Amino acid sequence: MGEKRTRVPSRRAEKRLVKMATEAVREDCTNPERIGCPSSDAVHAVARRSLGFPDFENIVDHIATCAQCFQDYNRQRQRNRLRTAGVAVLSCAVLLVLGLLWKYGTPKQLRPKETVAREAPTPVVAATLDYSNWTVERSQQSRPRPAATPHLPRGPVELTIKLPIGTDDGAYTVQFRLNDNRAVAEAVGTATWDGTAEALKIRTDLRNVPPGAYTVAIRSASSSLRLYPVILE
Repeated sequence: MGEKRTRVPSRRAEKRLVKMATEAVREDCTNPERIGCPSSDAVHAVARRSLGFPDFENIVDHIATCAQCFQDYNRQRQRNRLRTAGVAVLSCAVLLVLGLLWKYGTPKQLRPKETVAREAPTPVVAATLDYSNWTVERSQQSRPRPAATPHLPRGPVELTIKLPIGTDDGAYTVQFRLNDNRAVAEAVGTATWDGTAEALKIRTDLRNVPPGAYTVAIRSASSSLRLYPVILE
C-alpha cells in the first residue's frame, strides 16, 4: 500500500464534512434498481471483514459509492456493534462485581499524609486522525498522496482514529514509530462502527516524544499491519 496523507480538519468541520459526504452518497449515488450491486451475503461479508470473500476489495469500492449498499452495510455494522456491546456490558458487570468485592472485602489502608505539593496535571486533549478515505490495503498498488500530513499535539491525548470501510470491530494495538520502525509510544484501543466510519479510540501520552514525522502502525490479532503518516508538534 502506498503512502497517503490527508489534512485533518477541526472537529466541528470534520462532523460537517462527514455529514455532507454521507448525504452526498444518499442523494447523488442512489441506485434504486440495484444495478451492479453485490449480493446481501457479499455486503455482510464486508461488514464482518471476511477478507477471503471473493472480490472483497471491489465490493468495498462499490459500497462506498452506492447509497443502497452503504445503508445495508451500515445496518449490518450496527447489528454487529449491538452484539459486541452486549459482550462488553457483561464484561463490565463482571469487573464491577470483582471491584466491589475487592473494595469492601479487604481492609482499607491509610495513606501517609502528602507533604510535597503535586504538580498540576497536564490536560488531556481530544484529537482525531481521519484515515477513513483510505481503501483496504492492496498489494502492489499505491495510492496518491494528499496535500498534507495530519498533525497531532505532543501531550496526553484522547485519540480517535477513523479507519477505512471494511475494517473489523475489535481490539487494536497502535504504535507511533520512527523511520527505522522503532516504536516511541504504544497504546491499545477498541474499534467500533459509529455510523459513518470505523472509529478506533485510544488514550496515550506523547509528551516525551520529540516533534517530527512519524508512522502510525495499527494492527489487530486478526489483521495485517496498517501504516499511516502523522506529524507530532
